[in-house]
Amino acid sequence: MSAVFWRLRLTKKNERLVLVLVGLPGRGKSFIARKLDNFLSWRGSECKVFNVGKYRRQAASGACAADFFDANNTEATNLRQKAASMALEDMLSWLDDFSEGGATKKDRIAIFDATNSTQERRDWVLKECTCSIRRAGKPTGVVFVESICDDEELLHTNLMTKVNNSPDYAGWDKEEAMADIQSRVRKYEEQYETINDDTLSYIKIYNLSSKMLVNHIYGRMAKSIVPALMAWNIGTRPVFVCRAGQTTSEMDRLNVNCRMARAESLGSNGKAFRNALFGFMKEECLEFMRRRKEAFAPAMNTGTSINGMMNSFSRDDDSDGDWSHEYVGTDGMTPLPFPCHIMTSTMPRARQTVDWVEYPYPVEMLSNLNPLDKGDFMGIELEEIAEAHPEWYESLVEDPFLTRFPGGECYGDLTSRLEQIVVDMEQQVGPVLVVSHVSVLQALVSYFRNSKIEQCTSIEIPLNTVLKFTPAKGGGWAESLHRVIPSPSPSQTDLCNSSNGSSYVDLCALSPELKNPRNTWNGPKILPPIWGDHLCVPSFAPLRRHNSLNGQSSPAPSPSSELIRQGSN
Repeated sequence: MSAVFWRLRLTKKNERLVLVLVGLPGRGKSFIARKLDNFLSWRGSECKVFNVGKYRRQAASGACAADFFDANNTEATNLRQKAASMALEDMLSWLDDFSEGGATKKDRIAIFDATNSTQERRDWVLKECTCSIRRAGKPTGVVFVESICDDEELLHTNLMTKVNNSPDYAGWDKEEAMADIQSRVRKYEEQYETINDDTLSYIKIYNLSSKMLVNHIYGRMAKSIVPALMAWNIGTRPVFVCRAGQTTSEMDRLNVNCRMARAESLGSNGKAFRNALFGFMKEECLEFMRRRKEAFAPAMNTGTSINGMMNSFSRDDDSDGDWSHEYVGTDGMTPLPFPCHIMTSTMPRARQTVDWVEYPYPVEMLSNLNPLDKGDFMGIELEEIAEAHPEWYESLVEDPFLTRFPGGECYGDLTSRLEQIVVDMEQQVGPVLVVSHVSVLQALVSYFRNSKIEQCTSIEIPLNTVLKFTPAKGGGWAESLHRVIPSPSPSQTDLCNSSNGSSYVDLCALSPELKNPRNTWNGPKILPPIWGDHLCVPSFAPLRRHNSLNGQSSPAPSPSSELIRQGSN
């Protein structure tokens, strides 16, 4: 009966949830906090990180050296407790304030980012969050997430990241900063107590996802958060996303007055994109593998996430990048020139976009990547819907994210079925290519940009273009955009204007609002470009991304404009 009681109690979804991070300095807690914040916000929760270190620096009027963390330093100990109390008070106030949620009330998830290194501290946090008197009528779930690291190489990398990025070490000499952080760690180790109370709900992560232990974890924690925690790793790898190649050209379709069918095959432009995509992927993936070889030579055998890729792709010789003898096609015989994990929708045009006949790459065809199901309106243009169903059309303009197509889906539904795809992309340690459709890619790009998911319908996904995402410091992603072949017609979006087939776009420069991606757009209501899975008549051509944000036309960026779009984490 005890096990049944715990499952019944913990499976219930509370409006408020607190994730309490636990671990010594340099164990990746802030990395985990940022990834949780991004993922949980993307899947539709209100999420916020409360970093006790920021409160501590405010209370101490600046950075603190290692002596500040000595348990025998009574004054500093009291100051650190004061900072923790201030952070906890702000966190609980935020958890109870649903006034920011608008018409749609979301659940709230707070992340309490601190060492929380003793049983006494954790008991205090739990008591404050669940007190039956002060928290009456405000049920709050509490889950502890402990990060443990015993891999020396991974630990050194984490500490160097902290030295290079923490405000505590701004302006310090690198060697002195490393010595100080190591001294701080030793002072914490003197009093550190790992979680061993099995009455608590907790997750233990070893070496940033190489192993995981969970206790009393049910419901959404088991379904969504645990798989995501297992997937995240600090290894670098590129993720490429693109639309399926074009089928019939827009002009031909207008001439014959036919609608787009889901089972259409690639047309001449689509086949040209498919061939060019192979060359682009080969160049990108081989360059990635060459850099990986330089960074991790000789090959490591630790098995932790720091090496970023299994040693099956390591090489001992100095050849020019021919990996074919180590990576074999689905026929078991054909050597493949580069490693890549490929996922597509089940639409024929998507699968055919990676149908490189000479090289039978393994391809996962997943219905999760199929276009937004428009139900009864499938294949009907927005112009017709606006005339025949004006009330529904107005609802779409008012709330494009949660307006469900009759008999079909809304973007909220789409995001739910894409959780598995996000986890799959995150857990990869080598190059990834996803070929899908506008609606799906809008939601996925929103995840990588850490932008507000409700505004993903304004994200433009041009044809014949690859968006490349690579991990950035702190858990975010850097983005670049590459035109593989020219646009098939003038009505297609042209965010790139480069003669060499590849360029970078500074989205932050085009739209200042993007510097804080989660800012809410309060300008005039505009129609989102969600109909890109069809070929649109000119009057309903998708709006440019910068138009949809500031309501004004901006010139296309020059080929030399340089993007590195840093995630807001």
